Amino acid sequence: MTEYSEDESTAENLAALAKLLDQYATGAGRITPRLRGARLSPEIWDLLDQAVTAVRDSPDGFLDAAGSLIFGNGCYAVGRHADAAEVYSAILEREPTNMDARFNLGLTNLRLKKPEDAVREFTAMLVQEPSMPEAYYQRGNGHDDLGQVDRALADYSRAIELDPGYVQAMYNRAVALGQAGRHQEAVAQFDKVNAIRPDISNAHLNRGASLDELGLHDEAVSSYTRAAELNPENAHALFNRARTNYYLGKLHETIADYTRVIELTPDDAEAFNNRGLAYDALSDYESAVEDFNSALELRPSFAEAHSNRGAVLEVLGDLDEALEEYNHSLEADPNLASAHYNAARIHSRNGDVAACLTHLDRVLEIAPELAEDAAHDEHLGWALKLRDMREVREPEEGS
Repeated sequence: MTEYSEDESTAENLAALAKLLDQYATGAGRITPRLRGARLSPEIWDLLDQAVTAVRDSPDGFLDAAGSLIFGNGCYAVGRHADAAEVYSAILEREPTNMDARFNLGLTNLRLKKPEDAVREFTAMLVQEPSMPEAYYQRGNGHDDLGQVDRALADYSRAIELDPGYVQAMYNRAVALGQAGRHQEAVAQFDKVNAIRPDISNAHLNRGASLDELGLHDEAVSSYTRAAELNPENAHALFNRARTNYYLGKLHETIADYTRVIELTPDDAEAFNNRGLAYDALSDYESAVEDFNSALELRPSFAEAHSNRGAVLEVLGDLDEALEEYNHSLEADPNLASAHYNAARIHSRNGDVAACLTHLDRVLEIAPELAEDAAHDEHLGWALKLRDMREVREPEEGS
C-alpha cells in the first residue's frame, strides 16, 4: 500500500490522487457515478483516504481550480460529501462557468439529501449545456427525491431522447412510471431495459411488481423468479414472489420463499408474519404461532401479527387468549378492520351483544365491504340484523 509523505509536493500528491480516482473511483474531472451497489473495497478506500489527506496536508497547499476539483472528487469518493460540496462551491465562486464543478456539486447535493439544491445546480448547468443527457438524468433524480414524479419523468425522457441507450435513465423512468401508477407503461419500459441489459436483477423485480398491479400474477412470478436467478440474495424478489404465490394459493412455494427471505434478512418481521399466514392456511397451527411469535419479538406493536395470532388461538378454541390478542392489535392500530371483525365474533360467541355491536360498527365504518361477509358469518349475521333494526328504530323514536 502506498505511503504518502508531507514532504511530497502538492502536485505529486494530486497526481497520485487523480490516478487512483481514474482507476478505481468516479474520475478526476466530471464525476462518472458508479453503478448502484458498486462499492470501493476497504483497501482501495484506505488508499484514497490517504491520498486525500496527503493533498489536504501538503505544505504548499494552494490549489487551482483543476487541483481543487481533484481534491473535491477525492472527498466525494470517500464519502466526505460536505467537504466535497464546500470545495465545489469555492471553485464556482471563482469560476461560475466551471461545468465540471457544477455537475459534481449537483451530485454531491443528491448524496447530502438536498434535492432542491441539486435541481438548481443541474438546471443552471442545462442552461449552458442543454444537450447533456447526464444532467437531465441527475435532475430527474432530484425531482424524484422531491416527489415530483411528472418532472422526473420528463427529465428521464429527455435524457433517453438524447441518448437512446441510456440504461440508467430508462430504468429510473420505469420505476417512476410504476410510482405514478402507470404500470402498463412501466412494464414496457422495463422490457426495453431488459432488452439492453438483461442481467439487472431489480429491473425484473420491479417489472414483476407492476405486473402484479395489473393483475398478471403468473407473469409477475416469472419476473420475480428471473430476478432471483440473477441475484439469489435479492430478498425483495423472493418476498414478492412469496406474497404473489400466497395469493395464487401456492402455499408450499410461499413458505419456501419466505424461509429463504428469513435466512437473508432474519430481522424481517413481515416475512415471519406472512409465513405464519401460509402455515395457518395449511392448518399447521403450531408453526403459524411460532412465526407470529417471532414477528412480535422483532416488532412488539405489530398489529397484524397480534390479530393473526389471535385468529389461530380462536381456531384452537382459546377464546380468551384470542380476544386478548385482538385487543393488543387494536391498541397498536385502532383502525385494523380484521381485528375489530374478529373481536366482534368473540364477543358474539361470549354473549356480549353491546361489545359485539361496538366492534361491528367500527368494522362497517372502516371497511364497509365486509358487510356481506358479516351477513353470512354464523356469529355476526344476527348481530348485523340487530344493528340494522336498531338504526331503523332510532329515527322513529326521535321523530
